[in-house]
Amino acid sequence: MANRTVLVKDKDIFIDYIVKAGFSYRKLAKEAKCSQTQISLIAKGERNPSPENAINICKALKCKFDDIFFISNDYKSN
Repeated sequence: MANRTVLVKDKDIFIDYIVKAGFSYRKLAKEAKCSQTQISLIAKGERNPSPENAINICKALKCKFDDIFFISNDYKSN
């Protein structure tokens, strides 16, 4: 069975998108309908976004999902 996880491609690129959009973590969190803590942890690589959060972040940053995120397929046998 495949377990899929959304991951940030590169933390620095993610932070660049935030800065170029003129957002603080707080403002991005408000636009993406999540918490500032979630944004901070994602930017530090300490947490992975849910698919819904990743999509909301991309909408707020006006970028494509593939610009900053990718999906990792972890295959586990039963």
